Amino acid sequence: MELGVLPVRIVIGGALASACAPAAPAPTPAPPPASAALAPLPSSVPAPPLSASSPAPPPPPTASATPAPAPAPDPLPIPEGTVVLHIGDSMAGALGVALNDELKQHKVKGMLRFKTASYIPGWAGGLELPLHLSQLKPDLVLITLGTNEVKMPEPAQRAPLVKKIVKLIGDRPCVWIAPPVWTAEKGLYQVIRENVAPCRYMDTEVVYPDMPRLGDKIHPTIGARKEWAKRVVAWLAKERRPAPQKPWALAPE
Repeated sequence: MELGVLPVRIVIGGALASACAPAAPAPTPAPPPASAALAPLPSSVPAPPLSASSPAPPPPPTASATPAPAPAPDPLPIPEGTVVLHIGDSMAGALGVALNDELKQHKVKGMLRFKTASYIPGWAGGLELPLHLSQLKPDLVLITLGTNEVKMPEPAQRAPLVKKIVKLIGDRPCVWIAPPVWTAEKGLYQVIRENVAPCRYMDTEVVYPDMPRLGDKIHPTIGARKEWAKRVVAWLAKERRPAPQKPWALAPE
């Protein structure tokens, strides 16, 4: 019976020894092949952001938003029933007859008072201008003087006399219509321009350049006088800025 027990103990002891032995470590997974690590990103993966040094893409072109210039307003209508007094030398006479005809078409009463071969001092110191102003009570005064004085060597002497004429006119709207240049002048028109405020100065060489002249090379032709009158009325209408009690008030210089 002793011989039968020994093999059983050996078997049991072997089983126990096997159960108590430490488990074998799990196998380490093999690293992925090099080709898998360098595979390109799928197309669905967004591209990496641009670096700070990369230039920004240009903005898309936009349509021009510059508005078209507004059209110039139409001139105001000529004020009907008003009185316009026109004084001056022979050039005032050349313009004035046609100008009165033009004003009459607008139901404006034009009053022409001119003296041939007259001068700025005569109108500044004479009695005619104050008399015309008190009798006619004009809403607008036009002056055409200087034709006979363009060659004077010291035109600055006329500055205080121009101011005196303007002072006589008072607060009425007024325009000094420079005579068309007929010879080389020595600065008289600039003296008038600089001293005529608050009256306005109309440069005839701008309003009607290359005006046709008569045989004397001084006064305009009959046709040119009519055209000059039309342009004067158009200029007045464009510059008019009526105010209460002053239908002929003009824009400042």
